[in-house]
Amino acid sequence: MMKKIDLDKLDLLTLSILVSLYENKSATHVSRILDVPASKISRCLHSARLLFGDELFIRRKYGLVPNDYAGRIYPIAKEIVDCAKNFNRMNSAELSHSRYFELVMPGMIAHAYPRALMNAIKEQNKDIHINVNNWDKHALEGVSNDPNNIVVCGCKSPEEIHCFDQKLQVEVLAKMGPQYLLCCKNHPLLKQEITLESIAEYPYINTLMGAQAPIINPFQEYCQIKNLPLETEMTITNVSSLFDYLSDCQSLALTPYKAVYDMIDEESGLHACQLSEFEVNRLFDVVEPLKLVLVTHPNAVNEDATWLKQQIRELTSELI
Repeated sequence: MMKKIDLDKLDLLTLSILVSLYENKSATHVSRILDVPASKISRCLHSARLLFGDELFIRRKYGLVPNDYAGRIYPIAKEIVDCAKNFNRMNSAELSHSRYFELVMPGMIAHAYPRALMNAIKEQNKDIHINVNNWDKHALEGVSNDPNNIVVCGCKSPEEIHCFDQKLQVEVLAKMGPQYLLCCKNHPLLKQEITLESIAEYPYINTLMGAQAPIINPFQEYCQIKNLPLETEMTITNVSSLFDYLSDCQSLALTPYKAVYDMIDEESGLHACQLSEFEVNRLFDVVEPLKLVLVTHPNAVNEDATWLKQQIRELTSELI
């Protein structure tokens, strides 16, 4: 039986933190996204645990993992937080007649967009407000209902998007061809020849979410077709959580995002390298590379939306 909740003690910041923790599984990353001190996040999480009478999140070496109760709370909290954002939209429109855009990007590269886009807005004196969120299963529903929502996501083909809503505008930004290997800097694979077969010998972390949530990525599909045993340990789509997890384990990951590869430095405890052209060709001789697509509402034809989409195109070309 669920504990009766004292709604007077439930505030919007706490709900926002719970939603972001559920999506990102890293208090450090949530602190950066929400611009809230880590100490404040800890206090809000403590208050939420008392309020709901449940632990909500379990601490693991790679971050905070939501339990089943948190999974039941999440969609309700997400809806409340999203509705609250409409006040900001209304306020922006009333006060300055500026446009407010909600952007949804794959979690692995969402961190790379806000600063670059804000700099471009400032440099060109655009009267635009943006909010960048990590991809989730509600993203396509959002862009279907709102011309000021813009989504970037991975899929096998634009038809996947049109199966959800045939009216949506879908533009292929890039084929995700190059592949980058991520692992602990002391990983035993680094003493071997790095091939598709040797990668498959170790626990694998999937980092990709498709248009309709979890998808089989090209490497997983290759292993299935070639009857290569592959242990897919879990899916982690947040870059901070992925780095935390890989820094001290035997698991490894492949990502098509150069922006993630560029984040690895000597202090990270991780090793990153680009898979050889020979191995990438072997992979894509058997399976199709995923595509990164730009999804917009059919009525997103105003000058600001056109300008913003062009900025996203140019920035995405640097990240893939």
